[in-house]
Amino acid sequence: MPTTKNSSDKPAQPRLRVGVIEDSDVARKLLKKILQQHAECELAGAWSTGEEALAELSQIRPDVVLVDLDLPGISGEDCLRALSVMLPCTALVVLTAHDDAERVFSSLRAGANGYLLKGSPSAEIIAGIKAAYVGGSPLSPAVAGLVIHAFKRSSANAKPAIPLPSLAPREKQILEALAKGKAPKEVAAELFISYETVRDYLKQIYQKLHVRSRTEAVLRYLEAGVGTA
Repeated sequence: MPTTKNSSDKPAQPRLRVGVIEDSDVARKLLKKILQQHAECELAGAWSTGEEALAELSQIRPDVVLVDLDLPGISGEDCLRALSVMLPCTALVVLTAHDDAERVFSSLRAGANGYLLKGSPSAEIIAGIKAAYVGGSPLSPAVAGLVIHAFKRSSANAKPAIPLPSLAPREKQILEALAKGKAPKEVAAELFISYETVRDYLKQIYQKLHVRSRTEAVLRYLEAGVGTA
C-alpha cells in the first residue's frame, strides 16, 4: 500500500545562521536567548571584539552578522568595512544604542545593510535579521524617521542635490518604500506585484543610479533630495 505524504514530510527550512559581535556579556546572552526562541534562526557564533570575530568569521560565513558600534579595539564601523570585503554575501546589521543620524549614515556607508536599536522588541530584531538576509535594509522605526527628518532639516543648507537619472514611476515607488525601511518582499506585497518583479526593477534601478546594493540605492535616492513623504 503506498504511503500518504503529509505536511510533516516536507523538509525543514534551513535556519538563518546569525553571528553576533557585542562586547556586553549581558547583551550577548540576551541575543542568544532571542535567537533560541525563534525556529528560523540559530547562533553561528558570538564575539566580544571585532578582532576575534574577523579571525573566525571567514571560516564560519554566517548568513547575517549583528554588529555593535561600541567595541573595544577595532571600532564597529571599521569592523563593518572589513566584513563587507571579507563576507560580501553576508548581511551586516548594526545593533546599537546610538540613534543619531551621523552614526546611522556612517554605518550604512561602511557596509551595513540595516540599523536596529538595542531595546527593540525581539520580534523586530528577528524581522530585521530576516529582512537583511533577503536583501532588505531594515531600520528601526525611530531610525527611519530620524534619517528622513535629518535630510529634510539639512536640505536648506545642503549642497545642490545631484539629480537622479530619469526613473519610471514604479521604480520611484519601489525606492520610496525601501527608503522607509521595507524589505523587497514587503514592497512586492504593498504594490501587488511579485518578488521577482521587484528584483527586476531593482536591477534596472542599480544600472541607472550606478550603485551595487539596496543600501547605496536608498542613500543615493535620499541624497538627491527626493526624500519621503
